[in-house]
Amino acid sequence: MTPIAEKNWEIPNQMTALAEVAKEAFDWLASLPYSTRAKYSAGLAIEEMASNIIKYAYEDDREHRLRIRIVAERSRLRIIFEDDGRPFDPTRHPAPNIEHIVNSHRAGGLGIELVRRISESMTYERVDGLNRLTVQIRRLEPHDTQVIALN
Repeated sequence: MTPIAEKNWEIPNQMTALAEVAKEAFDWLASLPYSTRAKYSAGLAIEEMASNIIKYAYEDDREHRLRIRIVAERSRLRIIFEDDGRPFDPTRHPAPNIEHIVNSHRAGGLGIELVRRISESMTYERVDGLNRLTVQIRRLEPHDTQVIALN
């Protein structure tokens, strides 16, 4: 499918770099003909998945590069993450026990599940030593009332 628009970033595995990209992504998405919900979901997916990569993908303290690409298509947004961290397939990550997390008062643990629920699909592959995660988000119309189930 021919993209309407496309944007690419390559950043170091640092949270400050991610914060800058997240702002740029939200600004760039604002100019696209998608519902607010689709744009917000794409931005949230970028923040959640990239922060997981930065926090957990590497066994050393060296600088690594993380590539993020957004492809805007007629019917969806595709967000592709590529990193050279240890192999990790978030699509096989078990769903968290939400009640346990809420009752434990600990922060975190819901990012992958949240992205799974706001996306149309998530696919993972390991290619040439890189993790490649693709998240697809439907182009939602302003009147769309997508429900995100919590159980």
